[in-house]
Amino acid sequence: LWAEVFRVQDNEFGWERVSDDVVPINITCLEESSNRVFQITAYSRNAMKLFDARIIHPGTPLYQANECFVHWKDLLHNCEWGLNFTSPIDAKRFQDCCAPVSGASGGHRSYAKSASSTSLRHNSGSPG
Repeated sequence: LWAEVFRVQDNEFGWERVSDDVVPINITCLEESSNRVFQITAYSRNAMKLFDARIIHPGTPLYQANECFVHWKDLLHNCEWGLNFTSPIDAKRFQDCCAPVSGASGGHRSYAKSASSTSLRHNSGSPG
């Protein structure tokens, strides 16, 4: 999965771009019990860590601002992370991995537009 990485600090307005370009998004399942813990990381082309966040399912709501942009609140780092994926399919794959909807358990995923992210435009091309 490839995406641009964005962040909003709690006391700031507007998304700050963290990555210079689209970067590979790494998802690792750290714990599989009643709560699944996923570690989400991304590195720049020169191997510098751009972000390291965790999503707990159930527990961390994922929000979709448009067909490619997914974001969530990171209480540990006191910020909100946003990933602007290169395609709607990648955004869906990310959500399906980190917040799977299980019909048997009645699980659900949260979708809501965020005022701070509705102005974000998807303008990146495919990774080269």
